[in-house]
Amino acid sequence: MADDREILRELWDGRIPTSFSLASNEVRKHFSKHVKVEHQENPMWFEFDGTPLQWHRPLGVLYDLAVMNSDGEARPPWSLVVHFDNYPHQEILRLDSPQAVEMNFMSSIKEADFIKHAGKIISTMQKKDHLQLWQGLQNDKFDQFWAVNRRLMERMSGEEGFKAIPVRIYRGDQMILQKLYKTIGPERKKRTLQDLLDEAFPDEDNSDARKLDEKTLEV
Repeated sequence: MADDREILRELWDGRIPTSFSLASNEVRKHFSKHVKVEHQENPMWFEFDGTPLQWHRPLGVLYDLAVMNSDGEARPPWSLVVHFDNYPHQEILRLDSPQAVEMNFMSSIKEADFIKHAGKIISTMQKKDHLQLWQGLQNDKFDQFWAVNRRLMERMSGEEGFKAIPVRIYRGDQMILQKLYKTIGPERKKRTLQDLLDEAFPDEDNSDARKLDEKTLEV
């Protein structure tokens, strides 16, 4: 996958047209001098169609699930409501600082590398590599990001491929299935996405492409 530069670039450049509306009861900037000090630093959160958005999920996944949970049709821009009060702690993770986002991202990277390479790649990286990886993503710098991420996406010397592929499957009912998916089957045959879906959902017909719209995959 690390060699598919054109595809990687297209994925990186993907955009979701989005408009942000400040909740009408939370227009704080204009009235900030009238707001109690203890409420001025409340964490920000986003809402779509009455549902709080989980900031630690991939943006594309959130968009797909939001569209599926409404009327199934995408009509950009994606209109989100921005809140600065009444943080829904029971529904989304607490977000105290930008560092929390970075920590969540790096935790996912380390978890994925452990599954793919038994953690042998991330453990050899220095702090500056981690910083370059994060800043490349944060600042939308494709080359800066992939200069480091390439090492995480290549197979190790002497191996046919990854030991396994980390996969999360999101469904419209908000159920999340996380699997460790072996790339080679018992008969040394390479496995496909169809094999993964059949393994994850053995009681469902996964051959109908239309039904794949009900599932969103994060690899």
